[in-house]
Amino acid sequence: MATLLNGSPIPQILYGTARREGKSPPDVLAALRLGYRGLDTASSRHFHQEEQDGKALGEFLDGSPDVHRRDMFIQSKYAGPANQVEPWPYEIADDTTARVLKSVLRSARDLGVDVIDVYFLHTPLGSLEGTLEAWRVLERTVQRGGIRYLGIANVRETRLRQLFEAAQVKPHFVQNWFRGKTEYDRAVVEFCREHGLVYQVFGVFDEANRHLLASRPVGDLVRDSGEALTTHQALLQLLLAVAAGLGLKLVLLDGTTRAEHMRDNLGAVSRVVDMGVHAGQVKEFGELIGWA
Repeated sequence: MATLLNGSPIPQILYGTARREGKSPPDVLAALRLGYRGLDTASSRHFHQEEQDGKALGEFLDGSPDVHRRDMFIQSKYAGPANQVEPWPYEIADDTTARVLKSVLRSARDLGVDVIDVYFLHTPLGSLEGTLEAWRVLERTVQRGGIRYLGIANVRETRLRQLFEAAQVKPHFVQNWFRGKTEYDRAVVEFCREHGLVYQVFGVFDEANRHLLASRPVGDLVRDSGEALTTHQALLQLLLAVAAGLGLKLVLLDGTTRAEHMRDNLGAVSRVVDMGVHAGQVKEFGELIGWA
């Protein structure tokens, strides 16, 4: 089971540091001060700025004597040329092995950490052979102590199964987009549940999921809470409850830039047991997303 460096369970919600066009940049320092204890970033210069993320992490730890690196969960990703802008973490002429190794080293330096808790492949690398070439570099880095766990993102069940069977160091984490277009990743969810992998989701509050916010189980949970929960909190609690019922290890990624939403989302996760989600609501929501 994946843990923090201090041996505690990993957080169920991580702060995502992706920068999106037309939206406010992530506020890593504010998120950490409000209570997030995990960061999700990447070596992709197109969407992430690991150096800024690392400065915010360092400032937070320097100003928080009761919180240490061992209490934090830090994850990053290797990203290919299509997701890079200058200055790249590697040279365009580098082969896959050099690109991956340089990305890991740059991530650790920019984040200011000696070990990265999870390093992902941002996507499979076209072919299984190409993916495994990159994976072997990450496996060697795990063996040398620079990475604790490995993961893969934006992956379908077929390629995930192939990688899992071929890898010496098995993927411990999968990170995918939560959306109806892929049937909410039902096949990948089942694979993760079957093999004990941690399944991470992003995009829960995307526009395409607004129908979930308006669904009956979400509305019923808000009403049963006496309006103590927002619809967003109710959605998160139902998602976590469905995963718990399946025996799925689920982690949520949250990239909000508004402090009140950070508080709401942290509160939704910390109070999921206390709110007593009704079994019927869990069943109905699970059927709605195809996880039942």
